[in-house]
Amino acid sequence: MPPVIPILFGAAFTVASATAAGTLLLRRLRVTLARGEATLLAFVCGSACISMAVFLLCLVHAARPAVLLGGGAAAICWALRGKTRRKPLPAIPRMWFALFLLIFIPFFVMYFFNALAPEISPDGSGYHLGNVLRMWHRGGFDWGNRTLYAELSQGMEMLFLVAFTFGRHSAAALVHFAFLTALPLLILCYGRRFGYPQAGVFAAVLTFASPVAGIDGISAYNDVAVATVIFAAFYLLQVWDEKRDSNLLILIGLLVGFGYGLKYTAIVFLAALPLCGLRKPIQLKLAIPLAVMILPWMARNWIWIGNPVAPFFNRWFPNPYFDAAMEHEYISGLAHFPGFAQLTIYGRAAPGILGPVFLLAPFALLALRSRQGRRLLAAAAVMALPTVVNCEPRFWIASVPFLALAMGIAMENSPGVLPALAVFHAVVSWPAVLGFYCDPAAWRLARMPVRAALRITPEAEFLTRRLPGYALKPAIEREVPPGQKIFSIAGRPEAYIDRDIVVGYESKLGNAAWDALAAHDAAKLKALGIRYLWIDDADPCADSLKNHMKSTEIAHGHGNNLYRLE
Repeated sequence: MPPVIPILFGAAFTVASATAAGTLLLRRLRVTLARGEATLLAFVCGSACISMAVFLLCLVHAARPAVLLGGGAAAICWALRGKTRRKPLPAIPRMWFALFLLIFIPFFVMYFFNALAPEISPDGSGYHLGNVLRMWHRGGFDWGNRTLYAELSQGMEMLFLVAFTFGRHSAAALVHFAFLTALPLLILCYGRRFGYPQAGVFAAVLTFASPVAGIDGISAYNDVAVATVIFAAFYLLQVWDEKRDSNLLILIGLLVGFGYGLKYTAIVFLAALPLCGLRKPIQLKLAIPLAVMILPWMARNWIWIGNPVAPFFNRWFPNPYFDAAMEHEYISGLAHFPGFAQLTIYGRAAPGILGPVFLLAPFALLALRSRQGRRLLAAAAVMALPTVVNCEPRFWIASVPFLALAMGIAMENSPGVLPALAVFHAVVSWPAVLGFYCDPAAWRLARMPVRAALRITPEAEFLTRRLPGYALKPAIEREVPPGQKIFSIAGRPEAYIDRDIVVGYESKLGNAAWDALAAHDAAKLKALGIRYLWIDDADPCADSLKNHMKSTEIAHGHGNNLYRLE
């Protein structure tokens, strides 16, 4: 069997299961939606349902291949049994639709092959799929892994787990790519439904072609998924404002709660509800599904760690694994604003760029003249609040659809401006062009790795060449006994390495190990259960370690070294 077949199956099965679950939910609630938007919203709402179902399976360690396969297949078969007649949305003018396809199709192909290629993103190959790998081994949560990133809500990891079970790492990345694809299509539907088709095309292009959205969306991350889910919630809120169908509130609550399950920061959208049409946000039909999606994650952390919102607010919820000082140090390292030029053009001081066209974002204020414009700007402002804590460009992605639509509404009456800006944005966001103006080290897509995606280039060869630290995998799994801990100052590609890696800033244990290493105290490291060190040549302690620690180098490659303490 060609290696790509299990990958494609894992991703397609996960997306199909989610769409089927959402279709059943929409059918049960009898909400009236148009043809195109119904399928997209079914996928997003169904993803919330599948994510929570897998969460419950993980609690009891029943997230096994047979259970996942049987449950997904049952949902798909059930959804195929019935059909709902739906009216189409108003059409997009032909020239505008042609413009959208002209840009969407090449970007879709380029993104698809990057998502299909072996997963090499820092966080995707690190903690996102590292957590998934541990859950896959156990059929559920790894209760012994009390690290900073294991305690965050893992709604996206629940979907990744389904795809990973059948197609491993790239299948998980393709699931996030499905959210990246759904987002511009939802934006198009928004423009068609609410009378802004040109602004919809413009905003869909700006969002889909944004360099940081592209590389994030083809990786096993969660930022684009958050943007898609929150935009879907906003979309349904506008539909509710038209129809006043109270069952739509159930879907809105489900999606906002799912946003929290994907990433804590998404909960800020609750503050946008009264600004975007819901005058009385505390309604049972919204609050109950919201609580159903949020409380299980809080209960898990309360029981597991002693802190319902771990790894944060440790001053309020003292626990043995994290403390306020560690939390402060972690957050303070994120809170810096690199400047709009870095966010949009250069990407040197912040990983990734939004694209130069977003320097025109102030023009979006002209959209305040319309009700939809005011609501879009309110949602954009609220979803930008988390950037006060973390200004990385990917934290701006949740604001991008709202901001781009507001920009489109503001400038849609200026002849030729929107199509010219859309084409300009697409051209300057293409990987071959990006290299002419952004920083060489900026986090971005640089090529379309077709041979690696189709596994003509062997996966191990591609990973060794492109993923720092992967070269140590054979030596680690040969030399380090199972159950032994490896200390590392920074995150490593733990999604590919079946050993426990203690990272310096991710827990009290990691902090204690880092202090011991800085003091050259091998005895303390051993007392903490750590006998192996993973050191990069660029780490600040590399030379000190070689000169002052009694250790033996047992493997090295591409600037990474593995030491055993004597």
